[in-house]
Amino acid sequence: MLNKENRNQLDKISSILCCDFGVADVEGRVCYSGSSNITEGDIISVDSGSTAVFFAQMLREKFSDLTVVTHSLDVFEALKDYKDFKVILCGGHYLREENAFAGELTLNMLSDVHVNKAFVFVSAISLDKGIYDYQKEIYQLQKKMLQTADKVFVLADSSKFEKTGLLNLSDMKTEYVYITDSSLNEQVL
Repeated sequence: MLNKENRNQLDKISSILCCDFGVADVEGRVCYSGSSNITEGDIISVDSGSTAVFFAQMLREKFSDLTVVTHSLDVFEALKDYKDFKVILCGGHYLREENAFAGELTLNMLSDVHVNKAFVFVSAISLDKGIYDYQKEIYQLQKKMLQTADKVFVLADSSKFEKTGLLNLSDMKTEYVYITDSSLNEQVL
């Protein structure tokens, strides 16, 4: 529920995009909207997780020339042999439960790259407390992705709004673009 304090916070965050592009499922709508912010030839970073994999598949449908930096083995597998995509897999300690890489080596690789746009898939978003995730190893990589991009896109379905998690990635920032589905509670908007 919005109170005066977090309504003021929302007024500062003018870039919450709610999407419904005729795509059947929530995950698809969020990914479609996120991919609409990409142009051919962009250098992007893509987080890990099931929504990130769906996002990668959508990139294959919409683009032919991208450079994609990721720590997700699933995202890498979805894009590695596709058209003129250049895919950079940041390796390191393998996290079986995430099918992704993490740790100091991965973090160092992410520190050395600069991308036009980062696409981060978070576990929770609170207008007054910020954006969150639960997995410590992935959280560190997500924070680095936020730091090494010209533009940050935070993607989460509406069920993740007005919740918190264990690890705070960032406060809500006006320069980030927040993308969710059209089911976001009107009280949040």
